[in-house]
Amino acid sequence: MSNKKGTLTGTQLEIMEVVWERGRTGASTSEIWQELAKKRQVARTTVLTMVQRLEKRGWLIRIDDEGVLRFRATSSRDRTTDELTATFIEQVFGGSPERLVRNLLGSRRIKADDLARIRQLLAVEKEDQ
Repeated sequence: MSNKKGTLTGTQLEIMEVVWERGRTGASTSEIWQELAKKRQVARTTVLTMVQRLEKRGWLIRIDDEGVLRFRATSSRDRTTDELTATFIEQVFGGSPERLVRNLLGSRRIKADDLARIRQLLAVEKEDQ
């Protein structure tokens, strides 16, 4: 994960989603808190602490916008998703995408139309090679 330390918890990922939605302007802790508070009760101080930890661990960068502290993600949503997915596959499935897919298929949680789209993705990947 390049210069970032650790992975993201569910709440930290929610914070990152808010920041990504704000794009290049980033988000203040108040804006992040307001977005999270729409979904559930959360203390402002908790959000502040989590944002500070994300900054310290390299996930966020602080920017001063005319006296207002804002935070911007250090990598895109897609890149972060790729990194987190690779880490997950490595840790849980020993680095084997095949084991991941077998687990998904064995769980019977995949709907037929989702499976059809997966097959299309695999066909496109095969053509690109």
